[in-house]
Amino acid sequence: MDGKYDQAAGNVKKNVGDTLGNERLQTEGKTQNATGNASEIASTVEGYVQGFTNQVKGAVNGTINSLTGNSTGEAGSTVQQKTGEAQKKWNS
Repeated sequence: MDGKYDQAAGNVKKNVGDTLGNERLQTEGKTQNATGNASEIASTVEGYVQGFTNQVKGAVNGTINSLTGNSTGEAGSTVQQKTGEAQKKWNS
């Protein structure tokens, strides 16, 4: 959420700076916007990695539970795997 805020606030500062001919405000706006973009990208990557981790853990645990006959554990692992897939898709 902070990334979106910084992007919007940066755009406003830049536009006001453009209108007033204030180079310092233009530069601050561009910098804040770039910071917001970087923050949003970092959050997306983090979410994708978490999803990938959940997907792999669910798949591995599901296989182990399947081999040991633990159907309750297998069901829980399937949920974890599907949650990971959804996290990855959301953050793609």
